[in-house]
Amino acid sequence: MEKWVMFLRRQKRSLRTHSWNLLVARSMMALCGLCLTLLLAACTNPFFTPTKSGAATPVPYGTPTTAATSPTPTYIPRTITLHVTNCPSNVAGLKWDQIAGTKANVNKVQLVTCGSLEGSGSLEAVVGVGYYTPDAKLDVYVYDGLTGTPTVTFKVLGLLDGDAQISPAGTLMTAEVGPKGIATTTTNLFKEYKWNGSTFTQVMFPFLYPDMTHYQAEQDNALVTSQLTAGNKDQEWKTSCTGEGGHLASSIFRWSNTTSTVQTYDKGTDTVIVQIANSGPGGGGFVVTCHHLDGNTNSILEIASVTPLDTNMTVTAPASGVQVGSPVSVSGVSQAGAGVLDELVVYDDTFVRAGDSGPITRNGSGYVSFTNSVTYTLNASGVQEGIIVFFVSTQNNLALTNQILAVKVFLSA
Repeated sequence: MEKWVMFLRRQKRSLRTHSWNLLVARSMMALCGLCLTLLLAACTNPFFTPTKSGAATPVPYGTPTTAATSPTPTYIPRTITLHVTNCPSNVAGLKWDQIAGTKANVNKVQLVTCGSLEGSGSLEAVVGVGYYTPDAKLDVYVYDGLTGTPTVTFKVLGLLDGDAQISPAGTLMTAEVGPKGIATTTTNLFKEYKWNGSTFTQVMFPFLYPDMTHYQAEQDNALVTSQLTAGNKDQEWKTSCTGEGGHLASSIFRWSNTTSTVQTYDKGTDTVIVQIANSGPGGGGFVVTCHHLDGNTNSILEIASVTPLDTNMTVTAPASGVQVGSPVSVSGVSQAGAGVLDELVVYDDTFVRAGDSGPITRNGSGYVSFTNSVTYTLNASGVQEGIIVFFVSTQNNLALTNQILAVKVFLSA
C-alpha cells in the first residue's frame, strides 16, 4: 500500500513538470511567431523605421550619407627675408620698406642689389618688393640718387616667383614664371633691360645656345664653375665649342651621330668656329660660331650663330634681332624638288616649340625663293627672346634633316 502511494506521488510530479514544459514551449512558439511577423513586415516595407520615442522623420531608402568635409587648409604666408648684395653700408642701411612704400602683411622688400646701370661710375639699386601671396609675386624697381633722395627710374611689376639681378655688363636681368601655357613652378621667362641714356629698354642677348638669355647664361656659368671646381664634369661640354655644337645637334635637332671639326680659333677676337657634320642618314650639317660669356675666357662658351653648310640656303626675313608677331612671315631661299621637305619652327627662350609650319614641299628644281607664315603661342604677353629655325630634309622625312639655319628674334604676343 505504501509503495502504491509513492508511485502515485511520482506520477503527479511528472505530470506537473510536463504541463509546465508544454506551457513554456507554446509561449516560445507564440513569441517566435510575433518576431517573424515583425521581420516580414520590415522586409516587405523598404521604408520601415524602428519605433522610437518621440517624433521621428522617415529616412528615404538609398539616401547617401553626407561625408564629412575636410576643412580648407589655412594658407600660411611665405617668409620674406631681405637680401642685400654689393651695396655700400650707407645704401644697405636705408629704410627700404619705407622708401618703397610697402604695407604690413601685404608686401616687403626682399632684395636690394647695387651696381652701375646708368653709366660708368654711377650707382643704382635694384629693389625687389615681394608679396605674401602663393605666386610669390615680385615688383622690381631701379633707384638712383642713393646719396640723397632715392628716385625710381624704372620698374617692372608683377613677376610671378620673380627674381632680378644686375649683369656683369651693367644690365638689369629679370626672371619669372610665364602665366600662360604649361603650368610650372620653374622660371621660364627671362628679360634684359639696358640704359640708353634716358631710360631702360629691353635688349637681346647676342647668343642662343646653350642659353637663350643673359639671366640663364649667368646662372648656368655659376653652376658649371662650381661643379667643375668640385670635380663634377657633367657640364664640361659647355666649355667647348665642339661640345656645344654636338650637344645642340643631339638635344634640339635630334641628330644621333655627328662629327665636329674646328674651322677657326682666334684667341684675339675670342672666336671659335666649328663645323658639325651629320653622320646619320640625313647627312648634311651646320656651322656654329662661339664666344665666351661676358668676354671672360674663364666663363662658359655660348653659340652666337647657326648657319647651314649649304651656303645657298638663306633666310632673308626676318632679320636677326628684329621684333616679330604671330603669325611671323619668313622668307628666304631653299632647295626644291621631289624628296625635299622644309619646316620652320619657332622656339621660345627655353627651347619650347611655340609653333611650326609643318612639312613644306617646294615645287620646281634647284634653289627657289619662298615665303611662309608660322603661327606661334607664347607663355606670356609682351616681348621675349626666341629663335626661328629653318630645317631642310632631302630624304622626304623631316626626322632626317640635312641643313639647319637659326635666326634669333624678339617674339611678341
